[in-house]
Amino acid sequence: MMKQLAAAAVLMLAAQGASAQAPTAVPEMKATGIPGKAEAIRVVKLSATVTAVDKAARTVTLKHADGQTETLKVGPQVKRFDEVAVGDTLVVEYEEGLALEFQLPEEKAVAPEAVAAAARASKQEAPGGAVAAGVRATVVVTAIDLPHRMVVLQGPQGQYHQVKAGPKIKLEALRVGDKLIATYVQAVAITLEKAPAKAPAAAKPAAPAAPAKK
Repeated sequence: MMKQLAAAAVLMLAAQGASAQAPTAVPEMKATGIPGKAEAIRVVKLSATVTAVDKAARTVTLKHADGQTETLKVGPQVKRFDEVAVGDTLVVEYEEGLALEFQLPEEKAVAPEAVAAAARASKQEAPGGAVAAGVRATVVVTAIDLPHRMVVLQGPQGQYHQVKAGPKIKLEALRVGDKLIATYVQAVAITLEKAPAKAPAAAKPAAPAAPAKK
């Protein structure tokens, strides 16, 4: 997991797109306080240490928490690559969000709509960036397991997804065939934490002058 996220983060900083992947898990939907709407949010924060930088080749080597290392190419779109140094820490915060909202039967299905946003750190900040990408579309309830509070949804392209209803969601009101508007977003934020500057070595005291010979 660390390796996948850190690698994707560097690729994102290189303006090659963010494709960070977190382990597959069934999201648990929680009530939002708005009738007919639920959401699930999962955040993972990881880090890797820079162990080598080749500025001529524009490559950076990262050491992950499990001790494994990986060398990655950084594209020319990263303008502040020369600020990356050995000992720096690459912090990756990965967020995955899913919102489901009940849709009336007579309402027209929402075709898949893509959304994306990105930002870079300013010159006054440490090198970093953020990107978010997602999709919004109508999904259909195809199966409900009340004892285990599991729901199967079918997307507009025929793909199936499974979610779990939290304890405060009135799952009994949901029926097979109901339509829901699903908004799924993946976001990755990257920050490069600079290694502490080493204190300059203390100057050695000058040796006392030899006494003059008489």
